[in-house]
Amino acid sequence: MSDSRFEWFWRGSATLVVSGPGARQCVARLQRQGIVVRDVRFVADGVMLRVSVAGLRSLISSRRALNVKFRIVERHGAPFLGRRLWRRKAFAVGAFAFVAILYALSSIVWRIDIQGAEGEDQEAELRQAAVEAGLEVGQWKSRLAPPAELAERIVARAQNYVWVGVELKGSVAVVRGIPKIPGVPEANRQPCNIVATRPGVILDVQASRGRVLVKPNQLVQPGQVLISGRLTDGGPNVPASGHVYAEVWYTSDVSIPLRISQQGLTGAFVSRDYLQIGTARLRVWGFQEAPPATYERDRDTDWRVGSWRLPVQWVHATLYEVKPAVLQVDAAAARAEALVMAASDVRSLAGGDMVILGQSVLQERLERGTLYATILTRVQQDIGAPAPIPETEAMPKSAGAAQS
Repeated sequence: MSDSRFEWFWRGSATLVVSGPGARQCVARLQRQGIVVRDVRFVADGVMLRVSVAGLRSLISSRRALNVKFRIVERHGAPFLGRRLWRRKAFAVGAFAFVAILYALSSIVWRIDIQGAEGEDQEAELRQAAVEAGLEVGQWKSRLAPPAELAERIVARAQNYVWVGVELKGSVAVVRGIPKIPGVPEANRQPCNIVATRPGVILDVQASRGRVLVKPNQLVQPGQVLISGRLTDGGPNVPASGHVYAEVWYTSDVSIPLRISQQGLTGAFVSRDYLQIGTARLRVWGFQEAPPATYERDRDTDWRVGSWRLPVQWVHATLYEVKPAVLQVDAAAARAEALVMAASDVRSLAGGDMVILGQSVLQERLERGTLYATILTRVQQDIGAPAPIPETEAMPKSAGAAQS
């Protein structure tokens, strides 16, 4: 018999204890006969060794001649395993059925993850296109087309996507898509002027079409024409376009409390352990009385079978004692915070591409532990907006022209 482990397992072997006067000679005789003997150990009542089934037959035939006895301690290999399974047919059938069911379950698509979709409508579109292409929950993976072919089918049915990729991860199919970018809106074709939307001092004019009617350092008011779409008297009108950057002023009224109440941790805490079943919790450890005001922090397990998260989890909760605390803020820090709040307020009002040029505190007072401040913020922003050309508008005098 070969000395390979596979041969020993396939043909079977046995571990036995040989006792009697000829125990040592028995081992030597087996080796002379070419029978492989493994794991030889000398014990109190003889020799423990492991031989193949063929060696065991030889030992049985010569035990009387050698005046030895043997006792089988353990049987190894496929023949003995097959006998045990045959005696336990129900167990063998159950084990085979379990493996078959696991294999079958792993061969089915159980979940489809959509990635790259922007909003529920786009996700629904991509999911519907995947179903029409043959990729759906409950489908056998062996019946699916190759991922590249599936991706081509899906992108042909999803009109709002430029690219789709499909990847199978176990029982989960991941569909990634890149939505189409909405087209750039067409430029305004109707003749119009560019007028001021806010009062300000002109800083720079960048006209791409029309006649420029203002110049830097000029104060303008809302509704004033900045770039005219009327090129000449009696001539054709064009849709004026361009950017007019001006210095604009905003005032913000801000209040900052100098005493801030907040909750602080004292360092005391109690721990509890729960067995969570679904949304219900059963406390199994930690019955100390919790402080009156606490902050709870949970740390739970993530027990899974494959990609399925079990409904039973273990949760360790820590309840920290909380006490109120008062934070005192000095006037300088409150003033700096007021400037930041005013800048944020101006950004929300101005919007778009704007730059803060500077801030000044116009008025400030302390009253009942609160700092009240009126802050002037100077910003640079585009104040131009298109407006229809009045039919009675006369030919204006221009500060410059940019015709198209």
